[in-house]
Amino acid sequence: MMIVTKSQIIAGLRDLGIKEEMELEVHSSLSSFGIVDGGAKTVIDALKEVLGQNGSIFMPALRLSPELPLSETDKKLGIFRKIKVLSPDNTRSAMG
Repeated sequence: MMIVTKSQIIAGLRDLGIKEEMELEVHSSLSSFGIVDGGAKTVIDALKEVLGQNGSIFMPALRLSPELPLSETDKKLGIFRKIKVLSPDNTRSAMG
């Protein structure tokens, strides 16, 4: 399987018409990208680079079940949410 790079993700996002200062709601599955060099952080970094400082990224952060330990939550909500929640520079489930 081919390894997907940050520059390829950026090119793909731009091909979709995503550009600076947009507000973007993102629902995704890391496995749908294939193998990403750098994992979920690379995808989030690519989104941030394309949208720039004045763009906004919104990601689902709701729980469909009672409170669970983080490791169990990860299984239900995915790695993107984990990186968003655990990132020291973000205190909410939206950036921008």
